[in-house]
Amino acid sequence: MLKQILSEFLELDGVTAAVIAGRDGFVIESAVSGDFNVEALGAMASTGLVTSEAMARELGKETMNQIIIEMEEGPIIIAPLSKDEIIVIVAEKSVNVGRVRYELKKNLERITAAL
Repeated sequence: MLKQILSEFLELDGVTAAVIAGRDGFVIESAVSGDFNVEALGAMASTGLVTSEAMARELGKETMNQIIIEMEEGPIIIAPLSKDEIIVIVAEKSVNVGRVRYELKKNLERITAAL
């Protein structure tokens, strides 16, 4: 079920990868189009999220909803799913980021139920 949900993100124009990893960086499930080192992606995204959460706590901001990393080639969206899992979505620059964020929010319960 989890693989199917992640594959639905690939149906959005411009999305090239959807990966669920543990906060330890190990990949739980992924759906990708193209050549990705999902293991490295999971590890780096986990580190980025943990660092961002530490910064948020230091600034008195308690809840981390999402990180959007904008790069010339396209954005990477990282979001916590639970206390143990995160999701990473990689896209091309042509992607509609608002649509991806909407679909992520809409499917959050389905994703966490499938974990």
